[in-house]
Amino acid sequence: MVLEAHGLSACFGQKIRRLYEYATSEIVINGFRSDQILIRSSVRKGCPLSMMLYVLCLNPLIRSLERSLNGIKIGRHQTKTVVTAYADDVTIFLTSVEDMPKLKDLLFRYETATGAKINTNKWKTMALGRWHTALNIMDIPRHTELKILGFHFTNSVNTTTAHTWTAFTSRMRATAQATYNRDLSFDKRIRFTQEYLLAKMWYVTQIFPPTPNHVRQLNSAISWYIWKGDIFRVLLYTLQREKTDGGWDLITLDAKCRALFLHRLQMQCRRAGSLTADWMKYWNLESRLGNPPKPFRISEKLEYLRIFVKDTAFIPGQGGTESTRAYNRRIYATLRALSIAESLPQKMRVESIWPNAD
Repeated sequence: MVLEAHGLSACFGQKIRRLYEYATSEIVINGFRSDQILIRSSVRKGCPLSMMLYVLCLNPLIRSLERSLNGIKIGRHQTKTVVTAYADDVTIFLTSVEDMPKLKDLLFRYETATGAKINTNKWKTMALGRWHTALNIMDIPRHTELKILGFHFTNSVNTTTAHTWTAFTSRMRATAQATYNRDLSFDKRIRFTQEYLLAKMWYVTQIFPPTPNHVRQLNSAISWYIWKGDIFRVLLYTLQREKTDGGWDLITLDAKCRALFLHRLQMQCRRAGSLTADWMKYWNLESRLGNPPKPFRISEKLEYLRIFVKDTAFIPGQGGTESTRAYNRRIYATLRALSIAESLPQKMRVESIWPNAD
């Protein structure tokens, strides 16, 4: 029924059923494979088609939630966000008490129609803003922090940023320690740092840029790993120079994070009708601001918007013939130059004991 509702023919639906009619799986334990197990419910794990079928099956629930619940709105705009879903990780936003019985009824209808069972034991709730914490939502446990797609959300943006980056910094340090004794040359350690240690960081920073304190912690961990704890080290600033300028092209962490965040926010602003576009319009940030930037009209609770205002003031928009890749490189180059200019002069680790001696 779901496939037909999406415009697919009955013949196509029958072929899908045949693919899954006698589907089996095997379990590998200590190198030994079990006998074949006939799959009698759900879909086969690891099959590329399973994800698409699951999304199609979940889509009716998402649509009914969007039609029935109030959701989050920015100002007087009609755009609203009711639910976000990534595979089976679903987040629902309730903004009024009247939505609670509607949610319960919609979930019951979905379970009745599809045969699916929602595991309420894995559900968590968190109160934001003025929501009354004494309200009971379907007997679901209440928490002060939720982990959603790797981000540690709380009722404060700055606290969410701090918790998320503290968790990432700890994981990165643990990975560096686990690979510390590998016999790698200096250039291989730099490459391993950029292509593996920091790989997941580029995903996180597009949502919440790291705080200055976490940038210092990450740079310290990178320096420790690259130099294997040596006392006499070349400054990271030197390693971050281009190879033609005597460096090793090491990524400038702060500039890279700000560049990725700026580009993603600009892309979201271009999506007409999106919640981000309405949010940026609410703060009058849909166009580039003047230079020097004046982010002080934005609350300190929204530090990420302050960062966006300060950075966009120095970077003209993408030209008509300029490719996205060239534009991203220009953003990084500009922010890297600003980061170097803003950094304080660093003293050498070795100082002369007798400065007046020849």
